Amino acid sequence: MTIYNFYLFNKQGLCIAYKEWHREKQSGMPREEEYKLVYGMLLSLRSFAGKLTTKSQGTQLVKSYRTSVYKMNYMETPTGLKMVVNTDPDAFEIPELLRSLYQVFVETVLKNPLIEISQEITSEMFHSQLDKIVRSHLSFNKSK
Repeated sequence: MTIYNFYLFNKQGLCIAYKEWHREKQSGMPREEEYKLVYGMLLSLRSFAGKLTTKSQGTQLVKSYRTSVYKMNYMETPTGLKMVVNTDPDAFEIPELLRSLYQVFVETVLKNPLIEISQEITSEMFHSQLDKIVRSHLSFNKSK
């Protein structure tokens, strides 16, 4: 099991943070185009789930999807922040990891008045804490 990469989108759809660890295959396109495709896929999944649901709106309907090769884990905050962690399909406790990553965002970015979240996050503290939490996770680089 392993964790491949992380995307953080602001509510306008701009990828404000990206990090990869064990990503074996690159998309073959410019990174900005990849960000747009991932964000577009999130919007499409949300729309699709919203049209099929029989429950009232207001809750996050899509939390993940799985293929035979990877699992996309997704968390959206009430303020519209969208976080994606792509992992091995058998990775576990990823919702907890997403919540921990959000806490890092709150502590190192939101509480810092010098950081503007309408642009890419360049805070070394944010990126080092993000890396530390992911590398210490139980699903990081574990054998099946």
